[in-house]
Amino acid sequence: MIAKRRSMRRRGGAVVETAVVAPLFLGMMLGMTEFGSAFLIRQTVTNAAREGARVGALPGATQADVNAAVAQTMASSSLTGYTVQSNIASLTSHDTDVWVKVKLPFHRASFTGSMFGGGTFNLEGKATMRLEGAAIDTGNQGLIP
Repeated sequence: MIAKRRSMRRRGGAVVETAVVAPLFLGMMLGMTEFGSAFLIRQTVTNAAREGARVGALPGATQADVNAAVAQTMASSSLTGYTVQSNIASLTSHDTDVWVKVKLPFHRASFTGSMFGGGTFNLEGKATMRLEGAAIDTGNQGLIP
C-alpha cells in the first residue's frame, strides 16, 4: 500500500523532466547546427576571395574579372548580399601583390535568425596573391622578371 502511494506521487515526473530538458536540448542542437553552417559559409567566402585573387593576379585583370570570379564561387552556394573589395584598381608598376576581401553579413547566412544573437557581424574572407609577371627585388641579385 505504501509503495502504491509513492508511485502515485511520482506520476508525471518524466513529463516535467522532459518539459525542462527538451527546450535546452533543442537549443543546443540548433546552436551547433548554426555554428557549423556559419563555419561552412565562412570557408566558402574565403574560397571566393581566393578565386578572386587568383584571377586578379593574372596580367591585365580588372575589378570586373575579380567580381565575376567571386560571384561564380558565391553563386555555387546560393549566397547573395556580399561585398567585394580589392586593390586591383590602385595597383602601380611597383606593386607585387593583389588582395581581395569578401564580406557577407551573418544575417544573410543564418537560418535561425536572431534566436542566438547573430546578425550583427560579417563573415569575412581575404586572400592575397603575388601578381604574375611582377618584378621582385632580391637585394644584391637584381630584379627577376
